[in-house]
Amino acid sequence: PTRLLLPHSSFLSIAATRILSRDPRDEILRAFDLFDTDGKGAINLADLKRVARELGEGLQEEELVAMIEEFDLDGDGAISRDEFVGICLG
Repeated sequence: PTRLLLPHSSFLSIAATRILSRDPRDEILRAFDLFDTDGKGAINLADLKRVARELGEGLQEEELVAMIEEFDLDGDGAISRDEFVGICLG
């Protein structure tokens, strides 16, 4: 097969254009969905435990609870989609 070569500078230019054209909110919502696999619209303790385990993080339950408490602005015991977006966008 014939191989076409793309100069490195052209590759970087194309890649940068593609990355910069992405909507950060879309990327954040994709990340949210990695936690909220059942589509309930919130990240709860069980979701955090699962993701921590999948990533090999040795976080204790108390640490995960503290994470939820810190970012759970409405006090419902979970991190909503809007709360997650707010965390990520600062």
